[in-house]
Amino acid sequence: MSLLTMFLVATPALAAQAPTVCEAQWRDAARNRMVPVRIRMPSGGGKVPVILFSHGLGGSLDAGTIWGRAWAQDGFAVIHLQHAGSDSGIIAPGRLRRAMSAEQVRARALDVRFVLDELGRRKHEGACDLARIDLGHVGMSGHSYGAQTTLTVAGTTNPLVGRGMADPRIDAAIAFNPQPAAQQGDRATFGSITIPFFSITGTRDEVPQLTNVTAKDRERPFRAMAPGNKYLLVMDGADHAAFGGQERIRLQGGPPPPHVRDVVTEASLNFWRAMLRNDGQAKRMLDGMGSLLPSKDRFERR
Repeated sequence: MSLLTMFLVATPALAAQAPTVCEAQWRDAARNRMVPVRIRMPSGGGKVPVILFSHGLGGSLDAGTIWGRAWAQDGFAVIHLQHAGSDSGIIAPGRLRRAMSAEQVRARALDVRFVLDELGRRKHEGACDLARIDLGHVGMSGHSYGAQTTLTVAGTTNPLVGRGMADPRIDAAIAFNPQPAAQQGDRATFGSITIPFFSITGTRDEVPQLTNVTAKDRERPFRAMAPGNKYLLVMDGADHAAFGGQERIRLQGGPPPPHVRDVVTEASLNFWRAMLRNDGQAKRMLDGMGSLLPSKDRFERR
């Protein structure tokens, strides 16, 4: 048995029963803004931690499907968000670049805040029992522009976006394809992030048609954060779209390669189990992950 196979089988098995999936459009009356959501509620009847997922530029509720399904099957409630103004409605020449603005980052951060507020108010959404959600254990995640959203609500200091965007209810976060600071130094931008944080990227993680950020640049937020439960996974040969968690539509090629899919699923599950459930075995598995990966993949923690 290979070291990677040992890593994949050593974690607890996913729940057999499929999660309940519900969709809705929630209206933020204060901003006169609709926020579409897709909810995945795990089987059972007890309280469960919740994880939010934010899509990338030009994305939709389909983003993060692969990751969200695995997390929900493991017993986490998962809420996918769609952000008007930077979602699939802007896919047209020139509009993608215009959506990469401080205004849109702020709107996305406020969408996260609104959805967490709504989860505290709503008891049901269709067949989904929202009263089961434990808002004392909240995870945040996102891909690409959703990673920037995740960094923002996790505690990034960004003078262009403004103060007060961090949400203290968020206990841990995963950013797929994070990007470095643009207007000030990395330490000034990311040093204020103190919650557990997992950055996931690849050696081909570049989108030259939109930004000059290099694959190596995407490691910079991890290195600038305050130490303590900070993790970095760099997967050899993986491109930007490999981590979107989308099954049918990607910017390039087909679905994530099996190696990326398997390792990211198990690594992210161990992170959420450790940080949102205080699972000691999962924490040990996560901390020791580097020794179980192929030599060209890289794992760091600080």
